[in-house]
Amino acid sequence: MKTVGEILKSSREKHGFTVEQIAHFTKIQAKFITALEANQFANLPESAFVKGFIRNYAQVVGRDPNMLLAVFRRDYGQDTRGKVVPRGLIQPINQPRLRWTPTFTIITGLTIIITLFLAYVIIQFRSLSNLPPLEITSPQEGSTVSVLVTVEGKTQPQATITVNHQSVPVSDSGQFSHTISLSPGEHTILIEATNRSGKTKTLQRTIQVK
Repeated sequence: MKTVGEILKSSREKHGFTVEQIAHFTKIQAKFITALEANQFANLPESAFVKGFIRNYAQVVGRDPNMLLAVFRRDYGQDTRGKVVPRGLIQPINQPRLRWTPTFTIITGLTIIITLFLAYVIIQFRSLSNLPPLEITSPQEGSTVSVLVTVEGKTQPQATITVNHQSVPVSDSGQFSHTISLSPGEHTILIEATNRSGKTKTLQRTIQVK
């Protein structure tokens, strides 16, 4: 693909114009026209002036200024001083410059460790501050049972379980089972689960003993 300088030079030669004539028509110094045609942007002023040169030159040789400026922007940009440079040499202004250094590694590692520690503390705090889980699978509320009643359920392994204020062992999986003897009639069984922070959850089952 042709550069903007090559397009302008080709158009000038097609019309039979000399560099001096273009300089006369556009009021651009001949040395700048020569540099522009040769893509020698180091010999040209800032980008804003170059764009003005391209626009005026294009009008003289009958080319669309906007099209030639688009070609120019395709191939060239400007550095921090405003000078024209090939686009591949431009460091994007908004591109972050990340460099992996020992200090950056240490900071990143400490950040990860602190984040994990805080997450662990929050999880532990929530687990201690919340009521322990408690699920009773037997007996069912309002059921009719025999004199020997087996109370079964599940909680967290670290919780303490009592059935009618009697301590009941809890397995490593949180399961518990306790059999009590009751006289015929209506009874209310009280089941309590207490976690390590002292939070207690209470359920009860009212049953009929035949």
